[in-house]
Amino acid sequence: MSGIDSLKSSALGESTAKSWEKRITDMNDIDETFANARDLGQTRLNYSRITAVGELANNDTVDTYKTTVVSQRGKLALSLRNTKGDDKVLDLSKYEAEIEKLKKQFDPEGYAKEQEEKAKAEAEKALLETTAPGMRIEIYFTDKFGRQKLVADSAAEKDSKEYENMSAILKGEYSAAMGDYYIKVSRDEETPESEEISYALQISMGSGFKHDYVAIENRSEDTKNKTTSRISLTSTEGGLSGVNALQIQATRYQATAQMLQVGYLNMADIYNHYNNKF
Repeated sequence: MSGIDSLKSSALGESTAKSWEKRITDMNDIDETFANARDLGQTRLNYSRITAVGELANNDTVDTYKTTVVSQRGKLALSLRNTKGDDKVLDLSKYEAEIEKLKKQFDPEGYAKEQEEKAKAEAEKALLETTAPGMRIEIYFTDKFGRQKLVADSAAEKDSKEYENMSAILKGEYSAAMGDYYIKVSRDEETPESEEISYALQISMGSGFKHDYVAIENRSEDTKNKTTSRISLTSTEGGLSGVNALQIQATRYQATAQMLQVGYLNMADIYNHYNNKF
């Protein structure tokens, strides 16, 4: 089983919900913007669970996704795991609850001390160290003016609001406002860009779901061709590939031509009006 298939199977578990799957295509890095984010669909309280399975391959530094929260109430939960973190969090998950129950029953003092030490150790860890080592996740919310504002960041300072929000989201304790959210997945500063990482991103609200929506990412053209698209030195379109830049430039030329045409017609009307007076 491939890393992608293994992550998909682990993320979905033995769900009995209706499952829907689609393919989405990664963007070349040069075109990886909010406008080009892969739309994962709606996040709805106790209704939908969304899973995106992808990879940060060669020539791929960031993946950007979008989801729209349509429920007014409920806690937003998000998880990120990769193949390096699976062994640490999946193998013992089915036994952990029972072990904790036995410890608490037969050795309450030892259990309390262990929980205290565990909490201290967890506080010192990076947010994604256990489930997705080597990765970073950022979450942006679109405000009423259409601007994307950073609300959560796994790499933020521990005393910051962005870190606090990300911690709450990973625990499923974040009260999310309705609207559009953008999620950026990337490597952390210590992970080389040459290291390929397969991952599964999962989003939900509430305590259950009726529908599983799964998006499997196809590789970008740059990743498949092992190339890096770059902006032409003569281009002024900062975040666009050559094709997109040419399209915008052509639109501008068309707009300029239309303005000149309107200006000519206005001048002709003025000229005719002036001559008719004499």
